[in-house]
Amino acid sequence: MITFAQAQDNLHTLCAAWRDQQMIQPESISLASSPGRYLSEDVSATLDLPVADVSAMDGYAIATLPPTDLSNEEAQDVSAVNGPCYVVRGESRAGQPYSGSPLENGECVRIFTGAVVPESADTVVIQENVDREAETIRIVEQTAFGANIRRRGEEIALGATIAKTGQRVTPNMIPLLASQGIPHVSVRPRLRVAFFATGDELKRPGDVLGEGDIYESNLASIQAVLENYPLDLINLGVIDDTPQAITDALQRAANGADIVISSGGVSVGDYDYVRDCVAAMGQVTDYKVAMKPGKPVCFGRLDQDSGGQALFFGLPGNAVSSFVVLTELYLPAITYLMSGDKEGTHGYVRAILTEDLNRRPGRLEFQRGVLQSALDGKHRPVWQVRALGSQDSHRVMGLALANCTIQIPAEVGHLPAGSDVVVSVFPWSEIR
Repeated sequence: MITFAQAQDNLHTLCAAWRDQQMIQPESISLASSPGRYLSEDVSATLDLPVADVSAMDGYAIATLPPTDLSNEEAQDVSAVNGPCYVVRGESRAGQPYSGSPLENGECVRIFTGAVVPESADTVVIQENVDREAETIRIVEQTAFGANIRRRGEEIALGATIAKTGQRVTPNMIPLLASQGIPHVSVRPRLRVAFFATGDELKRPGDVLGEGDIYESNLASIQAVLENYPLDLINLGVIDDTPQAITDALQRAANGADIVISSGGVSVGDYDYVRDCVAAMGQVTDYKVAMKPGKPVCFGRLDQDSGGQALFFGLPGNAVSSFVVLTELYLPAITYLMSGDKEGTHGYVRAILTEDLNRRPGRLEFQRGVLQSALDGKHRPVWQVRALGSQDSHRVMGLALANCTIQIPAEVGHLPAGSDVVVSVFPWSEIR
């Protein structure tokens, strides 16, 4: 039996070797359809942002220069007013910049937020600080030289990297990319994931349960966890619990997918055939991980008829164990395969335990918990977490109520309230 950390390292090695063997061809897709996909190349700025000196406020762009005998630092403190009045020579608004002759000292243009500042102007005075009569303004509040102008390229310079290879496109990135006039981005192709469950006792929702039967839930769980990622999911359903049926399912899945996930049949019982079937068709890299729940775990490769290989990730049949292994071990690996980034593939935070926690040591344990924000004694924001009652691996109600798992090191049997713990946050959680 290997530790969870060893399993993570071995799984990463397996996935990295598989990625290196693939002839991955990026695809170009529209910006509108890119959220959720992973970039296959860096994105560079196609223009400065702002594209010109623009006004940060509604007001008047005036032409005046600070005294030339002052240092730059001193000049910034000088009022932009060389005289009390300025003559209005036109206006500049978004999309329609001022096109008149260059402004001279004592002249200005009416300007609006986001409009181009004329090259001959050096300061924008906000409209609240101006009295206007006909085509003349009088500045009633001093304004620092150069105020209220957003300089060309001050946010983004032409050619700067604005998004990196392997970065996931999120909705809040779209305004940035769109502001650069980028219509398409190059992304990694969607991985194909085939999955199935084994077990003669498993019935589909809607079927009548016989004695000893249960409704199959792991396929729906796998679908729910993975469907928010850029993956093509292939649900092969429940497979008969025989070596031949499992072998046929593995071969069909391997030929049509990049990753094959099975649920059940990876333990050491007389009717647990999956591990042996995988070994006969490819390679089992590891078996049994010192984690709770989820000890019966195996992963490896499956040979394809084309001569290539598909990755195999085996899950235990128990519903909670299957969920924990999928989210804590395999989901970070799948994210790595999509992005190429080993780091930052999982949402870990540190939190303060609000209640004593006792358990039998021996394996790294992932206890279902509830994470929430709070204020400490100095009114600073902190994360607090508590475990959800019984942690028996058959209890799915606690899983449904949780928004995270609490990691308890293998050697630890007691954690008092106030302890600092590592928490793995469910990616879909709305934590308040």
